[in-house]
Amino acid sequence: MHIAPSFPNLSVLLIDASPHYRRIIRTMLYQAQLNRIFEASDIASAATMFIQKQPNIVILDWDLPDSGSTKCLASMRSFKTSPFAKAPVLVMMERPDRRSVVQAAKLGAHEIITKPISPNNLWLHLSGVINIPRKYKEVNGSITLVPRAISNNMF
Repeated sequence: MHIAPSFPNLSVLLIDASPHYRRIIRTMLYQAQLNRIFEASDIASAATMFIQKQPNIVILDWDLPDSGSTKCLASMRSFKTSPFAKAPVLVMMERPDRRSVVQAAKLGAHEIITKPISPNNLWLHLSGVINIPRKYKEVNGSITLVPRAISNNMF
């Protein structure tokens, strides 16, 4: 059994069309003492919540209907439409393929998590975006992430 980390005083916007999956992720977030959780089931409610609640972290399901996830992530990263363009975004993918992962990264996803998600995996990714923040740069009116440096001792 693993002990959940503690991330108090942070808020999370959880965007997933499935109420069942939102409940599962919400339970994992509560275990990490993330109690300010806002939920959205589609891009319209996500946009409203994002602007009204100004979350510290966004967890986004990549499989929203009608390419909602790509539209959502692109609008979050746009300076023109989002005053909170630097909020870390964890993208959940049910079937990650190279094209989807590259697209999510180019649109500004911090982390990609494969469904189904274990509590430890979620906490690890949350810890990464909180404790090891990524740098940003502006490109064509949008925020993009600076790629992580590859460590010399990885190869």
